[in-house]
Amino acid sequence: MTINYKAKYVVSNSQTVLKDKVVQIQEGKISDVIDEKDLEKGSQIEDLGNVAIVPGFVNAHSHVGLVSVKGLGHSQASALYDVMWGIEPHLTEDDVYKLSCLGILDCLSSGTTSINDHYFFSEGVAKACLDTGIRGFIGHTVMTEYGPWTGEDQLIMAESFVKNFIKSNDLIHPVMAPHATDTTNPETILKMKNFAEDNNIPIHIHLSQTKVEFDYIKENFGVSPIKHAQEIGLLGSNLIAAHCNVVEEGDLDLLASSNTYPIFCPSTHALGGKLLDTNNLLSNNANWGIGTDCSGGNDDYDMIEETRTALLLNNSKGLETKLTPKNVFEIATKQNFEKLTLQNDIYNMESGSYADFITINLDSEKIQPIHDLINNIVLSSSSKEVKDVVINGKEVIRNYEFIDLDKEKIIYEANQVLDKLLIKSNFKERIEKGEFS
Repeated sequence: MTINYKAKYVVSNSQTVLKDKVVQIQEGKISDVIDEKDLEKGSQIEDLGNVAIVPGFVNAHSHVGLVSVKGLGHSQASALYDVMWGIEPHLTEDDVYKLSCLGILDCLSSGTTSINDHYFFSEGVAKACLDTGIRGFIGHTVMTEYGPWTGEDQLIMAESFVKNFIKSNDLIHPVMAPHATDTTNPETILKMKNFAEDNNIPIHIHLSQTKVEFDYIKENFGVSPIKHAQEIGLLGSNLIAAHCNVVEEGDLDLLASSNTYPIFCPSTHALGGKLLDTNNLLSNNANWGIGTDCSGGNDDYDMIEETRTALLLNNSKGLETKLTPKNVFEIATKQNFEKLTLQNDIYNMESGSYADFITINLDSEKIQPIHDLINNIVLSSSSKEVKDVVINGKEVIRNYEFIDLDKEKIIYEANQVLDKLLIKSNFKERIEKGEFS
């Protein structure tokens, strides 16, 4: 069956905006974009009104289950080592499922149609993606050296997750996810890299994220984390490397020459006071992606806001490697998606592309007047303008309302989980004492 969506504008890609077109969808893919007059006689049309159909935003680095620490940790010396790792040992798979559902609501309502998520209990995250309808690139976090969850069983769980979900359905795309170079030993990282290559999937890691990681690798291996990653053969075109913001001379050159895909998390990096040097990467003609990271670093999963922040932070340095709104729009949609799938030319509003798109309400005062639609989306729009969300050809949000999701129930159940976690971790008492204010 063909579904026909009519809109005032269709944003095919960062350079192409079509007016008064009909997007045709078959079996989760876009079959064509045509004029209404070219429709077969008697065809049913879903007229979306005064909106722009836009490729959905793709979050290249997230931890949706970490809504558990939203609002906590910003006054701490290390949100990672104190706050997150204080709560995470008490998690169950069902906890992660319910928390992830809540995090995904935030993603969907702000125009994100795909997440690249790195977390424990990956089966729970995947179930949350399937139940909410978001496309998930999901990896089971593996630690071996220290952290809330370590041990050989974590690698077994990661490999089992990939085997269970690879090509099993249209929404879940498994990846391999060693935690970081300091928390996962080189032998395990290489096993995961080889497993990823054998299965033609990406490997997703935190790399040079903190000074703790940098100092640990320097002390134990004599080089920076990025140079260590090069020495063990980790860098490469299938590596999604989140953060890369604590570096030394030559590190970013290695990322560029190896075609590694570093992920800029603008809000987290700005709050932490150490930014990924995107200007350096651009001067080396290297690609980089955009992600939100998670609560504890960034309490907002809004990719529109994150895309705008990436643009502003990059251009604030006043260098020649300035970006345009169209540049960052391309990064946050098509480029992110194709780096995650390891495929090209599969994410735009053209025949054969995934039917993952959102609509932007053009009646909103925030986006008016419109001189350049894509510029306005990046510079002026917000979650308030995201009117509809379609993923894999299925409506998830229509006219600002979730179709098959009980938002109130999801929020309630997540808060029930949080109440339990805060008591088990003794965080409830710490919050009452004002430690996180």
